[in-house]
Amino acid sequence: MNLLFLYLLACAGGGPAGRPAPPGDGPAPDTGPDTGADAPACFADADGDGAGDRQAPAPCGGRAVSNAADCDDAAPAVHPGAPEVCNGVDDDCDARIDDADDSLTDGLPFYVDADGDGHGGSTVRTACSAASGGGALVDGDCDDADPTIHPGADEGCDGIDRDCDGLTSTTAGSAATCPATTCAAVLAAAGGAAPDGAYWLALPSGSLARVWCDMTTDGGGWTLGFLRNTAATASQPDFGGAEHDLAGLAVSPAAASASSLPALASLDLNALDWAELRVDAAHAGLVTYQSRPIPRTALRIPFGQDGYTLYGGETGYYWCGGAASYTDAGIGAVNNPPGAPADCKGHGFLGSGWDFSESDAPNTGLTLCGGDGSYWLTAGWATSVVYYGGAGGAQAIWVR
Repeated sequence: MNLLFLYLLACAGGGPAGRPAPPGDGPAPDTGPDTGADAPACFADADGDGAGDRQAPAPCGGRAVSNAADCDDAAPAVHPGAPEVCNGVDDDCDARIDDADDSLTDGLPFYVDADGDGHGGSTVRTACSAASGGGALVDGDCDDADPTIHPGADEGCDGIDRDCDGLTSTTAGSAATCPATTCAAVLAAAGGAAPDGAYWLALPSGSLARVWCDMTTDGGGWTLGFLRNTAATASQPDFGGAEHDLAGLAVSPAAASASSLPALASLDLNALDWAELRVDAAHAGLVTYQSRPIPRTALRIPFGQDGYTLYGGETGYYWCGGAASYTDAGIGAVNNPPGAPADCKGHGFLGSGWDFSESDAPNTGLTLCGGDGSYWLTAGWATSVVYYGGAGGAQAIWVR
């Protein structure tokens, strides 16, 4: 009985204890997928571009290749090493498309515009378009981290060069965003020394204009309040009493006298803040006459009214003017002084304009006719008559 049990136990164990069964006596063990030499090492290359589809293993040979890096096996132009072009496709299969790929081959050059103000710095990059690549067609941005700073930007009064011209704006009058009220205010803000030139002024009317400032004569600070040259042919019945062609005040009377561009411009001198005035003449680019400073308190009537602005007295000047109806016919005079001719020193055909001199006789100083009168002005003290329509003469009123 015990011998039979041992015999059966030995048969059931497949051999002596601790020894494997002989080959062929049972099924082969499961070792997983076939990884031997005959396993497929290639991938289908459906588009024939030399790169296969990693999702399509295939036996080598025919159109199967060992490179499995094709990201679109239906497009022969898409594969590793293909040129990246602007088409919205990852052409070279590096997971970067168009502008995002440093190997882009057909991009256009743009200046890097980091702040998006339309002006780039000095760095150039290629991109499919300026918008997609964050670029600009023009350079010159001196601070590409601030969109308020670029060529053409409005200057402020903060000491920052916002228009990239190498100059900062901290002085009143230096920019449209930093205007002064008068040329005297410009001079004061500059510490008492500034060059002659056109400065930005904010006028009482709310207008903003570049107005020529005389910063040298008699201490400087003179604002050009009225300018007429002989290239202009129109009349000026309300000279100094209203704003006219403010852009025409951006040049000096000397320059206007030599220019063929018409100049007939004025501020509203009644509204502007000033204490004294002077009258100038210029001929062929040179100043020929400057009056003495005249106190504002000495004026008899406001600018723009018909009559005698001055009549002798403390200033020694006789100055009358207005519309042609007054200067030629004596109609409309305001506050005429006793003994004064009703028609501005007895003029018969002055037209809208003035007669400024040290005499109550006509044409003995600066005569300024209108285009509706004698059609000329004197470009010097009682001399140098220049006719309208051509360059050569100018007269001006300055205030401070």
